[in-house]
Order: sequence, then structure tokens, then C-alpha cells
Amino acid sequence: MPVERLVITRSVVERDAVLALAGELDMGGEALLAEAVGETLESGRRRVVLDCADVSFCDSRGFSALLVARQAIQDAEGALALAAVPERLDSLLTLVGAQEIFTIASTVEQARLLLAGTPAAPRPS
Repeated sequence: MPVERLVITRSVVERDAVLALAGELDMGGEALLAEAVGETLESGRRRVVLDCADVSFCDSRGFSALLVARQAIQDAEGALALAAVPERLDSLLTLVGAQEIFTIASTVEQARLLLAGTPAAPRPS
């Protein structure tokens, strides 16, 4: 079975950045996620949704990457939500108690609604 490299597709929906993750969230994806989050924050977006629907695998390094992303967004006075978390990733998040620290929604739209109550930086021009 070939390794599924992490691919991140970026989009903006109104005031929110949506990063759709596809493939394996592991050591190979750490830098990609950090870079995508950093660029999102540099663009002025402070509300970030990680669409996890197509994450096929996540190990401890991938979980660590999620924690680093969460911290970077919080340091920028932003908010993060995970959306469409697949069963295997949800099991990992439950196992490590991460449901206490991440906002998790069943869909991207629900995640955006949950983040709507958080402050966001003005739209970039």
C-alpha cells in the first residue's frame, strides 16, 4: 500500500480559513501543517477550521502537529476547530483526552458556526 502524503487544500469561507487535510497526518505532514497554519495566520485569518474528513491516518506525531497548530492559533488570539473527524482519528482524540482541548464539529459548517462567537481579525485587503 503506497504512503499517502498529506495534502492540504486551503480555502476561505467568509471570515474563516478552512484547511482540508487529506492523507496521512504523521511525521511527514508536521511541517506542511505548521506552514499552512502559519501562512493562514500571516494572511490575517484568526478563525481556522481543519477539515479532517479525508485524514486516513494519524499517529502521535500527527497529534503533536495538531497541538502545535492549536497553540500557534491561540498565540495569535485566534480559534481552531476540527471538523468531520473520521472514526480512527476520533478514537485517538478520545484516547488521549483531546476532546477536552479541541473544538470538534461534525461538519465544516458546524465548526464555522461554533467559531463565529470568537473574535477574528479584520479581513485582509
